[in-house]
Amino acid sequence: MTAPLDTGEDVVDVPDPLTERPPDDRFCDLVLTGGVASGVVYPWAILEIARSFRFKNIGGTSVGAMAAALAAAAEYGRRNGYDDGFEVLRRAPGDLAKPGPRGLRTLMLSLFQPAPQGQRLFDLFVGAVDIYGETRRSRVPRWLRLGWPVLRSYRKPAVWGGLLGLLLAADCALIPPFSWGSVLGFVLTIPICVVGAVVWFGLRSDLIAGLVKNDLGLCHGTTLQGRDPKTDPGLVEWLDKGIQLAAGLGREDAPLTFRDLWSAPASPGARPVAVRDGDERRLRSINLEMITTNVTHGRPYRLPLQDETDRLYFRPDDLRRFFPERVVAAMLAVAQPYAPASAFDPPAGIKTLGLWELPRGDLPILVAARMSLSFPLLFSAVPLWAVDHEMPREDRVLKRCWFSDGGLCSNFPIHLFDAAVPRWPTFGLWLGQRNPFRRNVFVWLPETHLQGSRDSWQRFDPSDPGTPVQARERADKPLGFLAGFLLAAGLTAKDWQDRSAMRLATARNRVARLALRPGEGELHIGMPRKRILRMARRYGTASGRLFVERYAEAPGEHATAAWREQRWVRLQALLAGLRGWLKGAASAAASQAHTVPMRQAIDAAVDVPPLRGHDGGARTLHDDEAEQLQALLAGIEQLEERFRVNDAAQPYKPVPAPELRLRTPV
Repeated sequence: MTAPLDTGEDVVDVPDPLTERPPDDRFCDLVLTGGVASGVVYPWAILEIARSFRFKNIGGTSVGAMAAALAAAAEYGRRNGYDDGFEVLRRAPGDLAKPGPRGLRTLMLSLFQPAPQGQRLFDLFVGAVDIYGETRRSRVPRWLRLGWPVLRSYRKPAVWGGLLGLLLAADCALIPPFSWGSVLGFVLTIPICVVGAVVWFGLRSDLIAGLVKNDLGLCHGTTLQGRDPKTDPGLVEWLDKGIQLAAGLGREDAPLTFRDLWSAPASPGARPVAVRDGDERRLRSINLEMITTNVTHGRPYRLPLQDETDRLYFRPDDLRRFFPERVVAAMLAVAQPYAPASAFDPPAGIKTLGLWELPRGDLPILVAARMSLSFPLLFSAVPLWAVDHEMPREDRVLKRCWFSDGGLCSNFPIHLFDAAVPRWPTFGLWLGQRNPFRRNVFVWLPETHLQGSRDSWQRFDPSDPGTPVQARERADKPLGFLAGFLLAAGLTAKDWQDRSAMRLATARNRVARLALRPGEGELHIGMPRKRILRMARRYGTASGRLFVERYAEAPGEHATAAWREQRWVRLQALLAGLRGWLKGAASAAASQAHTVPMRQAIDAAVDVPPLRGHDGGARTLHDDEAEQLQALLAGIEQLEERFRVNDAAQPYKPVPAPELRLRTPV
């Protein structure tokens, strides 16, 4: 019985081991959405794609970052001649679905190990998610079914609150004159005292000790002290084991780093390549990127760090709460102690002792995956340090920053690896909700560029026949309608960029929409075994095979119709975006209205510095530099003129129309 429980073949058809060898020059990129428990669909999707493609660029957010790390490790193993790397992904759903230690229903649930002070909150969270994920209606309201577990978990403060309420109620009732008000007071005093005692003496103390003092989350992700990481691992140890095994490395070997991926041979037997920090991304053999959110700075960060202005520092003792000692030691072996990067940074001294710069290429991919997977409150936020440049220069110090889930800012970074004209396809997996009007469609990949341009709906309006039954029942409950609206507003603020990007002609027919049902994935970390395995098969295997069918050409063919169409659409979108971006550039550059024409400004820069300040760019130009700028400006003017002359309407017009804009690299 051991083998079926490890693979899941007693529940669903498990994919065959990967034995296929894709052509050495057939690559693809992959971007994975965040979604906590929904990530169980990814391993078999990655496995099916790997049968026909080799992974070049892989990116993800939250649980998508975890799956991306495993995919990159397996591709690294394959590039180095290790053929069993993808076996880790093949076995992952069955491994997560097997019965967990300590009598828990699955191993997946056991990976979430809250601090002892937060265990009651964690149990209530799992129970609440289970209750609100039910598809069958019950006559007992959900809030009432959740109330009983709360009272049971905090029975001591509930009993003391009830006794106090009884004394107060009796006192009120026995004092004449009697009235309906005294009766009402008698009835309400007891529940008010019970709720107050539970909140103040139960929930409040658990929130402070089990969540706030636990780095703002219930679970650090690591194995709790006293438990064996081999038989009862936390999420970090489980992922660490998977990454090492997929890469063909020993569990006690140095952790796999981004630089290891960058330098992997192009194929088994080829020479490794040397890639340094700051080199162009296209030089990387395997490029893995993840998104995390610096809540203190209020913006996303891309890992590994790329921009020179993004400098972060860590204290080893901080990270030991989040990662095995072996991983922290590997970081210390390559990290540099804090040193000012410019005159704007504070000098090194006593206040900066013990702070080390976060590695870039030498950062273990496990660390980046955990920083991306930090769902607020469920997982503890990761503390790193940065210079507070808002302080006066003479008073500047390094202060703690809190890093949380990458999905807060970019849950589906489909733009990560986009190029003007792509050399190979980029596949995206979007975790969405089931369309109420197409209930039997589990996975949808638009067949042509004409599909997928319309909006998906967040259905919370009780008057909408497509709204789930539970929401339609709120038609006579205004507060329920309000709650649905507020939830939809929050999701809109979080996901609007991702949803907008999916509508573009350059993206929509390379993004598979996985239409999950209520109770599947999301925060349902306590899903039963059969549901985990059926999700992996129904969504993961199906979506992976769809990509292969559409984009992997048969022997003797040059390209599939879908891939030819995708490249054509990308070219047309590039031209449309450039046309709009450059329109009026020549006249603006030649403008003399309260300014100097750009050609004169370039000539003048040979004698007078064009920039103020004392940085390297604030100097005069050499003649060859000025000549180059003049040539580039002339090229822009010529391109704009080409667009003006060649203005005949083309048979294809991207809908919605794309726009080109300069933005920070995220």
